[in-house]
Amino acid sequence: MTLRKDEAINNILTDYEKLANLVLSQLDEIEKLITSGKLQPDEEQFNQLTKNEKKINKLEVKLSEDIINSIALYQPVASEIRKLIACYRIVISLERIGDLAISIVKFMSQIENEEVYGSLSGFIMKMMNLSVDMSRKSMLSFLNEDMELALWTIQSEATVDGFNHKMLKKVAEKAVLLAEEKNVLISFIHIKEMVSGIERIADHAANIAEASFYSYQGKDIRHKRSKK
Repeated sequence: MTLRKDEAINNILTDYEKLANLVLSQLDEIEKLITSGKLQPDEEQFNQLTKNEKKINKLEVKLSEDIINSIALYQPVASEIRKLIACYRIVISLERIGDLAISIVKFMSQIENEEVYGSLSGFIMKMMNLSVDMSRKSMLSFLNEDMELALWTIQSEATVDGFNHKMLKKVAEKAVLLAEEKNVLISFIHIKEMVSGIERIADHAANIAEASFYSYQGKDIRHKRSKK
């Protein structure tokens, strides 16, 4: 029983690493797209993003089932149960980050006014860079049992929130000034949705970090982080 349990948990952690790497590859592609200043990926890039999204969805389902089965079949001890429950929570956040990555690309593709986007691209780039960094460190915090990375991720969420509030303020100010131009207003709407997606990626990264903290410290710190 012990050998089967250990093998099942190791297989789950191996699949977790595969899922994390897939999600990070999606975020890296979005980050490259935003940095390039282009509003649309080329056909090959979009096809790869779509293909990876399908892999992420399948792996999320497999991992969720394997985690539930391992708890039901192998009677893990308390520390192992915490790790498996934390992994289950993380897997859900990873799948949602994958969904958000695709949504961001779609919103970018619908932005009609490049000048409007260019005027806000600096903020967007900083937000995306930090959100990707948070995601990477939160995933590593679980894999490497690194609570310093987990705490850094949780603390960094307030910075992303600050960027988001500044962006929304700028979008509102510019939209009022240029509301008479339909394509400008539509562009602001899609930029707002795009930025909200980036902010939610940071939220999920913080959720992953909280799950890591629970797994290795035995403390549930959800709902205790403050937002500015």
